[in-house]
Amino acid sequence: MRILISKDSFLKEAKNAKHQPNIVLQILIFLGVFIVSQIPGSIIVGIFAWLQVINKVPKNFNNTDMTVVMDLVMNAMASREVVIVSLFATVFVTFLAILYCKKIEGRSLKSMGFAKKNAMKQYLIGLLIGFFMFSVCVGICMATGALQYGGIVIGGNFIFVILFFFGFLFQGMSEEVLLRGYFMVSLSNKVPIVAAIMINSIVFACLHLMNSGISILAFVNLIGFGVFASIYTMKTNNLWGICAIHSMWNFVQGNFFGILVSGQDTNASIFKFVSTHDGILINGGDFGLEGGLAVSIVLVLATVITLFLNTNKNQEEIRKEYA
Repeated sequence: MRILISKDSFLKEAKNAKHQPNIVLQILIFLGVFIVSQIPGSIIVGIFAWLQVINKVPKNFNNTDMTVVMDLVMNAMASREVVIVSLFATVFVTFLAILYCKKIEGRSLKSMGFAKKNAMKQYLIGLLIGFFMFSVCVGICMATGALQYGGIVIGGNFIFVILFFFGFLFQGMSEEVLLRGYFMVSLSNKVPIVAAIMINSIVFACLHLMNSGISILAFVNLIGFGVFASIYTMKTNNLWGICAIHSMWNFVQGNFFGILVSGQDTNASIFKFVSTHDGILINGGDFGLEGGLAVSIVLVLATVITLFLNTNKNQEEIRKEYA
């Protein structure tokens, strides 16, 4: 705890919350906020997907043709256009998490990690770190033969790559605001920060259980990313940096390197890297690199380095305060 929380930590600001539910109620409320936050985006994505297929539905079809319609809908849901819309639609998750914290718990934006000082600097640094971290994962896979370079494949997909980039800026922020800015910080009012980190990280991993290709190692890595994200947030004392890291991490693996993002194919990338069958333990197989040991290694190293970075000032005063 001493090395995680700075003297002016936004966690202290969260202690001023008007309502601080106990841990069981907090988890139940979080699930409610999460479910409700999915509704607006799901409606928008559903409508957009239907508009994609409506002209493809046979003019004269009966009940026996419903399988054809369902296939068209499923294909539309997996299309890059719909995926991009779904990324932008995650803005509702961010909005509802902030709304809940401000209006129900009575917390400030500062208590969620939205520090004004050096916000842009922290965000840009986060983008660079996210790119570097995943590039190291790719490097490990290449060095071990778990990935093969497939060439430049961007072709006429440049506009889609750009849209994915901005879409992932929304998506990465939504998960960090929900899991770290809201859930972890609210939990820290009732349980030790280490427990809050582990709970929010496990929940973060559970939210990906329905993704294609999920495995035990992928689940462990998702927890690992949650732990890293939590510690990075604590050490930098703001949410901007980890929002950027998360966004860039997702973007570069799918739209720069052309690798599956948590089991999902974005269908628009600059380069293409192909996983080898013999390197599944390293490259993660059908889940993408997040399901392999390369990501495990990078997350462990990144977490250890972040944990021991001396980002806090007046360490002696901090030790006395949190002793």
